[in-house]
Amino acid sequence: MVISTARHLLLSRNLRLLLLLSRMELDDAQERAAKAICEEVEDWEVIRRMATDRFILPVVYRHLRRLEPTSLPAEQLALMKLQVMTLYRHNLNVMACLSDIHEQLLMPLAIPYVTFKGPSLASRYYDEPAMRFSRDIDILVPQERMAELLARALAANYRPLDPSDLDDDPVSLTFVSRHQKVVTLMSPRGVAVEVHSRIDNIGTVYDSRALIEGTESVRVGSAEVSVMPTDELFVYICWHHTKHFWSRLHWLVDLDAIQRHPSFDRQRAIACAERHGLSSTVEVCLEMADILGSPDPDLYDHQDERLATLLHHALQAMQGDSTVEHELGKRKSTPDFAFRWQADRWHELRWRLFGWLRVFRPSYVDYRDWPLPQYWQWLYRPLRPWRESRRRLLKQDSD
Repeated sequence: MVISTARHLLLSRNLRLLLLLSRMELDDAQERAAKAICEEVEDWEVIRRMATDRFILPVVYRHLRRLEPTSLPAEQLALMKLQVMTLYRHNLNVMACLSDIHEQLLMPLAIPYVTFKGPSLASRYYDEPAMRFSRDIDILVPQERMAELLARALAANYRPLDPSDLDDDPVSLTFVSRHQKVVTLMSPRGVAVEVHSRIDNIGTVYDSRALIEGTESVRVGSAEVSVMPTDELFVYICWHHTKHFWSRLHWLVDLDAIQRHPSFDRQRAIACAERHGLSSTVEVCLEMADILGSPDPDLYDHQDERLATLLHHALQAMQGDSTVEHELGKRKSTPDFAFRWQADRWHELRWRLFGWLRVFRPSYVDYRDWPLPQYWQWLYRPLRPWRESRRRLLKQDSD
């Protein structure tokens, strides 16, 4: 059966150009197509804003400098350069922050960890690491060491963002480490740092301990930081970015950059995907990337329903804003999978059995409003639904 779910979506000229430029290098056909589209661009200010919002301005600027389209005003190219220099400084600051975290927090405590996405990905796979925009830093640590790490970070002038009112006493830090799988801090350099104890919702996709034990090293700034092996990272970003409908175009650049790296082995990546039950996700993501990078992309009439569905949602997200992604997210199969065809029966069964238990998981708000000693904190779980309902009713009354 031919699927045409994306037929009503129009791919604008501007987005088509940005999709072509969302890669480290262009082949001859892509270069010719990009030049032709450039000559049809009516407003380069719109292109600059779109590239900025989708986190690919540095790579777009590099391509445009080489292509030299006659329709691109010199003042627009100059504005892009100034903005790219600002982004370079930001990205270098993020890399320096990751080095600080490794040298000042993790190494002194001998905490095993893995950092993923962002600055470590840029340092390993981009020829110019500073051109890859990084909004924050992600670090996965063993849950039993998180409280220790948070205590040292807060003592070193890191500021809590989520929960924003996190206290630095041992009971508070132990509570949040047990019940909140991601704690976000603001570093002294002004960079957000997400400290994870798990990178999926119920542990059916990724084994955190296995990820931490299977790390490799890569130099970021002055430090040798712990990262996922290339095949593991490749599979992870296919899964993670599909969960967010590929709404940011720098994720397509990541996919291209990793595949060009000498450490990438397609068969090893496929075997890794099979171990995680993510073979369909990786397969369809690779097909989608090939189509979106084509000089003449065929967005419709695909025999593979999985591919047609992913293209449909990805194009919506790429052409929309965060509200669009949020609305798409409401229709996800589970919090870990955007589409039913991604998840195997084991994951779906586990989610049906244990996903509902999340309503009983206490939050830091529960602890803050009713601070119990550790040996009484089991009371939060049975009382959680009642307390949350009461809190919402009080909020409605105050509104």
